[in-house]
Amino acid sequence: MAQESNDKLEFGDTGTTTKSPKYKSNKRDYKKKRPIQWVKNTAKDLLIGNPCMEEVTQEMGFVYLIQPKGASPNKNEVQRLMHNLFAKLAITFRNGPFWKFKLKKKRKECGMETGDIVG
Repeated sequence: MAQESNDKLEFGDTGTTTKSPKYKSNKRDYKKKRPIQWVKNTAKDLLIGNPCMEEVTQEMGFVYLIQPKGASPNKNEVQRLMHNLFAKLAITFRNGPFWKFKLKKKRKECGMETGDIVG
């Protein structure tokens, strides 16, 4: 009897698996992996290079982009402010309304753990 049920299966198929995949990628997964860029003029108090802080910003879905004033693509202050407005709005939708408080708390914790912030 077991032989009869196996005769109907094609090569590579078993009772629980088939060769044709049923997995379809989710478009939202692709969008979530792309980090949002938050433009800053200086790297002061951002703890850039700190592995703990980089992990926190990666989990929140954004990266800091350090550009001095007048550097492209945001040549004037209005362009930078508009870009950051939409970036912060996107980060808010991704992480909730209190994401800035969470970020400040994590920044302080990461700085204390690694010795970047003393006090």
